[in-house]
Amino acid sequence: MSLVLPKSTLLNPSTAPALNWGILGPGWIAEQFAISLNTLTKSRIAAVGSRSQERSTKFARTHGDEDTRAYDSYDQVLSDPTVDVLYIAVPHSGHAELALKAIAAGKHVLVEKPMTLNAEQTRQVITAARSAGVFVMEAMWSRLLPIGNVIAQVLQSRLLGDVLAVNADFGAKFAVDPTSRIYDPALGGGALLDVGIYPIAFSAMVSPAKELLHASGRMTETGVDATFTAVLANQNGSTTSVFSSIETDSPQAAWIAGTEATLEVERPIFAGSRLVLRHHDGSIADSQKFSEHSAATGLGWETAHVARCIGEGLLESPVMPLDESLAIAQTMDQIAGELRKRN
Repeated sequence: MSLVLPKSTLLNPSTAPALNWGILGPGWIAEQFAISLNTLTKSRIAAVGSRSQERSTKFARTHGDEDTRAYDSYDQVLSDPTVDVLYIAVPHSGHAELALKAIAAGKHVLVEKPMTLNAEQTRQVITAARSAGVFVMEAMWSRLLPIGNVIAQVLQSRLLGDVLAVNADFGAKFAVDPTSRIYDPALGGGALLDVGIYPIAFSAMVSPAKELLHASGRMTETGVDATFTAVLANQNGSTTSVFSSIETDSPQAAWIAGTEATLEVERPIFAGSRLVLRHHDGSIADSQKFSEHSAATGLGWETAHVARCIGEGLLESPVMPLDESLAIAQTMDQIAGELRKRN
């Protein structure tokens, strides 16, 4: 087999059906989401909800149009008949409650990652979504970018041969602030839920985890995990090494080593800037660069994917299926439990 990387098969986001989006939680990630949606797609922001009327109004004026509604509660967005689909962008601790309310209101839902704080909450959301017959997806935008599409093709084609090992890391140095979302356990703070989910989800794309072999790390004074390393045994016989931290900046890269070749994902892992395919002697067989390596340039691909799924009558994404979100949550629960035992 020729060692050549395939090209992305994704259609331009502008060709996706236009949907009316409701935003719950007008924070930084919601702003990036709105910028990308407005730039890349035909969809629009129909409504914004926050506990602050001032914040909702400012967001609506900045990212919406003359018909965008600004509310001082989340429930008002849920009951707005103009909203086709909701984007839940509040802190992690509020994901499960709002997702369940949205599902009960009959709305399609995109939940910012992690879907919830733990596997039990994720299971509740999935069960409710399937019972109600609405579309729900965890916002793992890495999968839905052109680079994610190319990686998926590489894995499906077995270009790498049998996968032997995966390595993935995401460390970013955050300011130490016990009152911030990153350090507050009540808001789902810590490396695992905020940034560690990216390398864990990357590994799950290669193969579902079968067993947690090891996890160790450091905790902050507030009780959230600060830095950890985990080793997973995967269903395909490979192993994965994961590193994540809120205390230090790491390479934020990944690689997949197979019996025929190795694939490298260059920084940042959540939206890689380049793929490198290497021969066994380390020489480069092929490479591709990608431009969608920031939230403002990339999240529109995610909204387009959701719109296509809903337009086709799908109730979950074939690229980021609900059972995989549950499996990722279960792996994170196991890592969190091991870290608590060791600290």
